[in-house]
Amino acid sequence: MKLISCYIAHFGKIKDFSYKFNDGFNSILEENGWGKTTFSVFMKAMFYGLEYSPNTKKKLLERNHYLPWDGSLCGGNIVFSAKDKEYRIERSFGKTDKDDTFALYDNITGLVSSDYSEDIGEELFRVDRDSFEKSVYIPQLAVATAMTDSLNAKMGNLAAAKDDISNFDVALKSVKDARVEYTRNSKINPGKLFGVKLEINKCKEEYEKLPAIEEGVEAMSCLVEEKQETLENLTEEKAKLTELIQKQSKREQELGAYRTHKENLQQEQAKLEELSKFFEAGMPTDDEIIVLEQSERDLAVHNRALGALNASDDNRDVFAAPFTERIPDDEDFALWNKMATNLSELRAKAEHSKLSEESNRQLGELKYFFSKLVPTDEQLAHIERQTTQITRVEERIAQSNERLITLRAEREANEKLMKQHSLRVWFILGGILLLIFIFIGAVFTRYISEITGRIVEIVCLVAVIVDSLLLIISGRRALQNRNRDEREYKDRIAEEEDALEISKIELSEYQEECSEFLSNFLLTRADTMQENVYEIRRKLDQYRHLLEEEKSRHSEAAGTLDQLADVQLELYTKIQPFAGTYGINLYEEGGEYEFLSRLKIDADRYTKYMEEQAAVARHRRAIKTLSEDISNVLSKYPVDSQLETADKIHSIALKKKEYIAISDRIESLKEGILKFENEYDVNEQVQSVDDLQQQQQLLDEQIMDLNKQILQEKENLSQALEEVERLSDIAEQIERLEVKEKEYKKNANLLAKTEDLLQKSRESFQAKYMQPLQNGLHQYLELIDGKGGTKSGYAIEDFELDMDLNIKLTYSGSTKTSDYLSQGYQDLVALSSRLALVDVLYPEEKPILILDDPFTNLDDKKIKESLKLLHEIAKDRQTIYFTCHESRL
Repeated sequence: MKLISCYIAHFGKIKDFSYKFNDGFNSILEENGWGKTTFSVFMKAMFYGLEYSPNTKKKLLERNHYLPWDGSLCGGNIVFSAKDKEYRIERSFGKTDKDDTFALYDNITGLVSSDYSEDIGEELFRVDRDSFEKSVYIPQLAVATAMTDSLNAKMGNLAAAKDDISNFDVALKSVKDARVEYTRNSKINPGKLFGVKLEINKCKEEYEKLPAIEEGVEAMSCLVEEKQETLENLTEEKAKLTELIQKQSKREQELGAYRTHKENLQQEQAKLEELSKFFEAGMPTDDEIIVLEQSERDLAVHNRALGALNASDDNRDVFAAPFTERIPDDEDFALWNKMATNLSELRAKAEHSKLSEESNRQLGELKYFFSKLVPTDEQLAHIERQTTQITRVEERIAQSNERLITLRAEREANEKLMKQHSLRVWFILGGILLLIFIFIGAVFTRYISEITGRIVEIVCLVAVIVDSLLLIISGRRALQNRNRDEREYKDRIAEEEDALEISKIELSEYQEECSEFLSNFLLTRADTMQENVYEIRRKLDQYRHLLEEEKSRHSEAAGTLDQLADVQLELYTKIQPFAGTYGINLYEEGGEYEFLSRLKIDADRYTKYMEEQAAVARHRRAIKTLSEDISNVLSKYPVDSQLETADKIHSIALKKKEYIAISDRIESLKEGILKFENEYDVNEQVQSVDDLQQQQQLLDEQIMDLNKQILQEKENLSQALEEVERLSDIAEQIERLEVKEKEYKKNANLLAKTEDLLQKSRESFQAKYMQPLQNGLHQYLELIDGKGGTKSGYAIEDFELDMDLNIKLTYSGSTKTSDYLSQGYQDLVALSSRLALVDVLYPEEKPILILDDPFTNLDDKKIKESLKLLHEIAKDRQTIYFTCHESRL
């Protein structure tokens, strides 16, 4: 099959894009970020669709990756040929697979085709999506392949049994899992067989407990009966006592409430009389109490603040001496600390100002290289453009030479043709006719009568004249045509020669300019001037970098000491007056960091001290005013002088509330007593029921405790009976488990044999096509990396593929995986195995081959050999190759 063209409406970042594929090798060179991988995934998606899984949240699927972010339609079409027919696939993709659409058209007739279904990828390539990605589709950084069921079926030519082969691994895994379910020897998650054995041992241990449990059941039954009889006796006694209490309570209720009300009224009146004495000076209003409480709170706040200020360190002589003139602010300390930090950094810089030995060596070589000329970027860019112009002019000169040779050959051929045909034919015919007319005139004049002869003579003479005129005219016309053609060819040749001469002059100027520029450098031999310019560009970048680093370090070293002295002098000049009060000479002792820290602490303490003194004065004034106001109010009431001011105020407020509440309760009690005296006989004596209620409470406690005991004993008895019943059934359970154990052993042995036979069958089946794969691997390795042995020191025969298509290397008598190879050589061997796999998969038909820049880890030589190999492969099958760099093209 072949791809013919495609159109991408919107897929990933590619939008409204068309591409026509050629037969053979198709190379697509685009920069990073253009969408090469997106293009390759689009081609795969046209045949296989996009994966969708609603349960996959952590993994980013291709569908989520390539759906347009703006919500526009995702999809396009691709045109291909297969089995002498052209088809067009049209697909669109939504957020889920249910939103996808698929259509297949005959590209010649434009009608819908039913030759293939929506699974066209599997029907065309006869492998599933995963196998397609491991065979003809070679994505970037994933050159290696692996065995799948679909590849297994395809290589074994068992397309008809694809479902069976595809389910082989599932079947093998199912058999293995089933066997492990029987034989797993784990206490946390035991297998069926191990679990049955554990259960049998457990059942036997339990069954031995049955006699002791039966004896316990009989003892518990007797105990429950005894306690049940005791409970019945206590219940009857409680019922009699309850009836007696009800009778006595009814009589007591008639007078109990009345007596209580009378007593409460007397107590409340006594309390009200005491409170009336307390408020002889008058009862304060609610607003006055609120103001008094607020004043007390304000007074407490001022007292606490004053106490805290008085408790602070007021020994100002210790830290006030440096600040007799002024106190440095935060900006001063920030500036001085910054200068101290700068001073420390300058001291450290003096120790680091030299280039490394390797950098010095490279700089020396580059200085010698650029000893004659250090080109600017503009000069290099100009020379690069000139070398590009040289290539173009050389191509133009070659084309002009070809056209000049062609024109000269055409002119010579035309001249020969004109000489051989045009003039010779006309002159021969004219001459013959002229001779005929002369001969006829002479003959007729001599042998015919005078009149007739004269007429014939005149006619012949006229014919001769006409013939002569025709010969002259035709000869002149032919000569004019030939001269015109000669002039045209001459003009065209002259024009081409002039253009060629101009191009040569232009080429000479370019070459002279470039040679003059390149003569300033000692360059290695290169095929083109462009390569020399690229070498100069690379060395110039390195030279500039080293010069800049050298200059930076020299400038740092040159200016560090001067800057260090300036910064130190400026800093010490500013802070030495403060340091002198501590007896410190910074010029001799240094230690500016420690001194600034100490000075900052003392400055903060002194500033805080001054602020506290102002606050103390404010608090004392407020305390005096508030204390006088509160004392004037409290002096009106006989409160306890031992109480705090807040407690005194609170006591007055509480007594006011109590006075109001007692007054309300007295009125309510009087109304209740009056109403009771009108309704009941208050003189009847009533008996108390306290003793009877205490007896009833004791009985309730005894009954409750006995009920709990009976309930617990019944529960224990029930559990014991259930245990007896359960243990009675264990004997039968042990027999069933022993039968099950035999059955499990039989099943486990059968599954083990089945697993072994399936594995042997798979190995036998895969062995049929492993030799062609090995041969293909060795063939492609030899084409890419040399005959007989690789350039890396390995023999071609040392590489082999196992049943799962993993690459193995036999070296010094031991077998290693491909992980021991370099990444580049891993990709090389993986590419060879891929190509061998494709050859085995498709021995007759030749499907397309899609490569998404797989040579990023190869060196230049292996890239060239690999590309040569791809070009050879492209003669038989269409190859689409994506890359981002000209060196891999």
